[in-house]
Amino acid sequence: MHDVERESAPPPREAPEKVERARGFCTELLSRLGAAVDVSVRETPEAIGVSLSPREGNGVELSGPLVEAVQVLANRVVNPRAEGRKWVNLEVGGFPEGGDPAMRAMALRLAEAARRTGKVLAVSPMSPRDRRAVHLALLEEDGVTTRSEGEGIFRQLLVIPGPKPKGPGSEP
Repeated sequence: MHDVERESAPPPREAPEKVERARGFCTELLSRLGAAVDVSVRETPEAIGVSLSPREGNGVELSGPLVEAVQVLANRVVNPRAEGRKWVNLEVGGFPEGGDPAMRAMALRLAEAARRTGKVLAVSPMSPRDRRAVHLALLEEDGVTTRSEGEGIFRQLLVIPGPKPKGPGSEP
């Protein structure tokens, strides 16, 4: 339960040391795997985006499982402790503007259902990348909050109806 509380703490707005650690780790690991890729990094207040662009002659397929595995490892390297965690998200072929539209649409449907029914919705276990996309899509959505619970492959996303908790400095 402590992980859930720590996970809800906002990431630092800027973390240049984490950005450089993400860039260096991904560049070195993919190079050692024999991949000829350009690594671009973009930081937002919520996350660190790493874009992998294959160069001509790249012989390593940047498949979903490989990208997911590199993303998990990059997150472990960049965020060795839960405090101050800033997620690293890998994309192939450039940065998507506004995230995956299908995940955003699903997140908005879940938010509407939670508000309409007044019940907490538990979403089936999904990949960490998809869970994070839903959390980010609903971050500014009124009338719902999100939280992850559970461990490993049983980790679930909860969409919770109700007002956002007031943070320090918020008006009553």
